[in-house]
Amino acid sequence: MPNQQKPKHIVLVAGEESGDQHAAALVKQLKQIDSSWVFTGIGGKHLEAEGIELISDLARFGVTGITEVLRHFKTIKKAFRAICKHLEKTKPDLLILVDYPGFNLRLAKFAKQKLGIRILYYVSPQLWAWKPGRIHTIKASVDHMAVIFPFEKKIYEDAAVPVSFVGHPLIKSLEACRAQAPTRQTLGLPENKQLLAILPGSRTHEIERHLPVLSRVAETLHAQFPDLHVVIPIAKTLKPEMIHKHWHATTVPCSLIEGRAAHVITCSDVVVVASGTASLECALLEKPMCIIYKTGLIAYLAASIFLRVQYIGLCNLLSNRMIVPELLQYDFNHDELTQVLSELLSSDKKTLKHKMQRELKALKQSLTEEQADCSLPELVVRLLERKKSTQKLEKGVAS
Repeated sequence: MPNQQKPKHIVLVAGEESGDQHAAALVKQLKQIDSSWVFTGIGGKHLEAEGIELISDLARFGVTGITEVLRHFKTIKKAFRAICKHLEKTKPDLLILVDYPGFNLRLAKFAKQKLGIRILYYVSPQLWAWKPGRIHTIKASVDHMAVIFPFEKKIYEDAAVPVSFVGHPLIKSLEACRAQAPTRQTLGLPENKQLLAILPGSRTHEIERHLPVLSRVAETLHAQFPDLHVVIPIAKTLKPEMIHKHWHATTVPCSLIEGRAAHVITCSDVVVVASGTASLECALLEKPMCIIYKTGLIAYLAASIFLRVQYIGLCNLLSNRMIVPELLQYDFNHDELTQVLSELLSSDKKTLKHKMQRELKALKQSLTEEQADCSLPELVVRLLERKKSTQKLEKGVAS
């Protein structure tokens, strides 16, 4: 008789934009392994585009940070209740939690303790930066960690948590971007100018704090480098009017492009970027850059107390040294930033840029799948097979 085995059911939970993208990329790869597998969960437009049944579209709201969590508390609570009921009803073969630790660690505790579901956690909470106590919840609830930074592996090994380094998801997407990247001409950017890309952030408060300083710096630099042209890729989470509000009085030649940040970075000579995932994108594209960030006083004081790391830029953190300049809080000012960018734009400072690019290239190599223990899809298959073996063993004992 033909095998009538029930198709595997995998639930994925991604509560914000980047997690939604990573989860969707994984689903696409898993469908190539077995097209009969069923996928459901929480996500946004990227998972929806892969055709999975969404129990909640929480990722569409982009809820991060205490203020946004409080504002969307009812939505988050509703999503949590919905996914708990879904897990109780369907008892999936595997629950894959992607980043979003405030929500996902609570869900992991419920899914493991109440339902005994096998759990894979992809993209580790930043235990090395803050809230190290989360390791106890992970050890009690998560079957396997899939980490994207090599140094994270030792943290879990030391805590006796099963872990695999699976490479960083940005590597593949950026390589594809670089291979198919449009030229300056197709982006409408001047080919004979020095191009300074400004990535001021993707949230309203980041724009409000960063752009006034950045516009003044651009004016000063343009007087020093007459062939300078600025380009600002506008994040999809922002309205273009927000950028115009702070840039309309600036006389520096400037192009505003909606989205396509990676393409803009690829075409640029130098980048100034707000700390976050975008700074890692710049690093993986091996671009000379300066990382900036300024937050509110209360948030800054809290970070000063609780953060356990020396650097905020991921490329510096991963290298455990300052390979890219960071200007944070009070150091993020007109004079300091002008000096740093002036050195990066100067033709007689090529050695500085080349050294930075060599170190960024070495960093990128350390994050590739070639250095990984296994790929993420391979890990998923292994966990599903392990569950199948466990079920057979349990049946044998019962009989």
